[in-house]
Amino acid sequence: MFNPRALTLITMILAAAATRLTPHWWNLTAIGAVCLFGGAYFQSKWKAFFVPLAALVSVAAMQPDVLGIS
Repeated sequence: MFNPRALTLITMILAAAATRLTPHWWNLTAIGAVCLFGGAYFQSKWKAFFVPLAALVSVAAMQPDVLGIS
């Protein structure tokens, strides 16, 4: 089970990754910040790599152009 610190970090990473779903200017999302934040704040190396990557992949899968929706 996650401790409150890890749950807070995961929530913040998912919230930042969700900025890709909102209308935005080109290259104006928090992608780099998500990766740097996860790498800096998770103590376990596999969490620092996997959690931001999983957040970005899951948000990318929800985008209409990835799903083939016009």
